[in-house]
Amino acid sequence: MFLSKKYTTRNNKNVQNVYYNTHMPLRSEFRGMRRSRRARRLRLLAWRAFFGASALALLFFGLSWFSFYAPFQIKKVVIVGVNNSSRVEELRAEAEVARAFREEGIRLFSPTNFLLYPRAALAAAVASSSPRIASAAAARGGGIVIVVVSERAPFAEWCSSTSECIFIDENGFGFPNAKGDAPPISNVVFVGESPRAGARYLLHEKFLLLRDIVYSAERIGLIVKKVKQEEGDDFSLSLADNAEARFVLSFETAKIFLELPTILQAANLKISGGSVYPALQYLDMRFGGQVVFKRI
Repeated sequence: MFLSKKYTTRNNKNVQNVYYNTHMPLRSEFRGMRRSRRARRLRLLAWRAFFGASALALLFFGLSWFSFYAPFQIKKVVIVGVNNSSRVEELRAEAEVARAFREEGIRLFSPTNFLLYPRAALAAAVASSSPRIASAAAARGGGIVIVVVSERAPFAEWCSSTSECIFIDENGFGFPNAKGDAPPISNVVFVGESPRAGARYLLHEKFLLLRDIVYSAERIGLIVKKVKQEEGDDFSLSLADNAEARFVLSFETAKIFLELPTILQAANLKISGGSVYPALQYLDMRFGGQVVFKRI
């Protein structure tokens, strides 16, 4: 039996509609499938993050435990270079080392581990333990840390008017003397009201300028016994025969001292025996390049 073309086409459309209605998912079902896949991906990412964080935590705490392992600990800290006669300084330095170990480093790791020990903090702690110490450097040898200390070299004495004295280094930094110290490089005494360890005679730049002026005076044959600060930037030098050379702390003063022999010669004076001959009561160079002097 043959069907008409019109009837066949209508039947095919009905079959297609039935197929789509029974086999193809609805829009809501598509949404559900997408949510299900997203949830699975999120669960997978969450598990990966959990296992990754757990592995990192185990690694971190494993390293922490390993840092406290006895064979990797510092056995001893040796301080080298401190004046042997000053036991007080050694004790102070040792106390500062102990404090640095307590305060430095990450708490979950051992600060005494020879790979993690606070090298810079140890050196700084020892250097700050005494004004006599100019610098310190730490280095490790096996399970021993060696801190090498460089003490300040005495350049001159800083004394009060009552003759209480301490040393100063070449930068004007004051520090106490100790038994066994070498004598100061310079015989000049810098007079000040309150010499104290850890302080400066003058600001660093000013002290260097003052030191250059003293060198200039010595270069022309003057023997400087004392340097005294008067008011402000006014200073005086006490010479060999107790004559005074008064000046203002400035760059020009060093040049004036170097020209002093020529200036004195014009006044029938000369430098002899570490002072001016014939003897003067004082020289005054505080008047803009002019030298005023008073005879005895």
